[in-house]
Amino acid sequence: MDTIHVVLAVYDPKGTYSRHAGVVMTSIFERTKSSVRVHILHDETLMDGNRARFNETARMYGQSVEFHDVSPFVARLSEEALQQARGGHSLGALFRLLAPSVLSVDKIIYLDSDVVVNLDIRELWEVSIANHSLAGVLDIPSRRFSASAFGKKLMGCDPKNYINSGVLVMNLSRIREKHDLFRESAQWYRRCRPYSSLVDQNFLNACFREDITFLEARFNNGNATGDNSDNSILHAMGVAKPWNGIVGSAIDRFYWRIYTKTPWGRLLPESLADALIDAVKVSHFTHRHTAQCYKNIFFRLKKDVLQNNLFMVVWFIWKEFCYRVKSSMK
Repeated sequence: MDTIHVVLAVYDPKGTYSRHAGVVMTSIFERTKSSVRVHILHDETLMDGNRARFNETARMYGQSVEFHDVSPFVARLSEEALQQARGGHSLGALFRLLAPSVLSVDKIIYLDSDVVVNLDIRELWEVSIANHSLAGVLDIPSRRFSASAFGKKLMGCDPKNYINSGVLVMNLSRIREKHDLFRESAQWYRRCRPYSSLVDQNFLNACFREDITFLEARFNNGNATGDNSDNSILHAMGVAKPWNGIVGSAIDRFYWRIYTKTPWGRLLPESLADALIDAVKVSHFTHRHTAQCYKNIFFRLKKDVLQNNLFMVVWFIWKEFCYRVKSSMK
């Protein structure tokens, strides 16, 4: 049987993010008997200790892992794309755009590190995308006349056929043949960065707008409960990440169960207590002191007022007006 190629992106300046990718990796190996090769896309922030733990994880399950330093390719991305990533997001979100240039394989499964795989990954691998560049699960739909739909159209996306980029099957050979992601991303980020609050997802939906096929919702299950978590890929969408707030969700339980089986948790048991305490400390759902209350008030203000549809539409129109004035003056 052919080897399944899975890609994870690791940008880890603090040395604490790798364990999340390790949980994803371990969850795959726990449920999959086929040969799996995990490709770690990373830069100089990957520490030697974490690299050793990735290797140990692969050895424990008789699987393989390969490391790819993407630093030279990151340098080829446009400054606008890099600014988008630095603006409160992670540079690692751009790494998936580099996969066609970095990897020599024809097809990959890309997974974000806030997922837990609770199925045999071969089920996803066997989805045919011969005639498409990407396969993904439809994201939460936008209301037809909402600010979200308006913004997506402004960025070149189709609101009705808009996928979440946390779980993707990528036809790398087709992408190499039909696209130049360095050139196309430079043009898109230069034009659309003011409208986009996401690092990569809007660009991918715009770039591959007519070249996407859709996956079953269970392959990117952002609404997992105890009843529908089996045979799916659980994704921490719209809820606190398991390491940023323990709320008793299905992904919380799976994440911490798998974590104890990784070298980060299994070989260093004291780190489990530290990780759990850290998760509780930063949780929005744990009432600790007055400062936390102020944070929650600001969060609600931003959510209920500043993201109001009318406000956002006016904001988008104003940004577009400023862009056009600036462009006409060049």
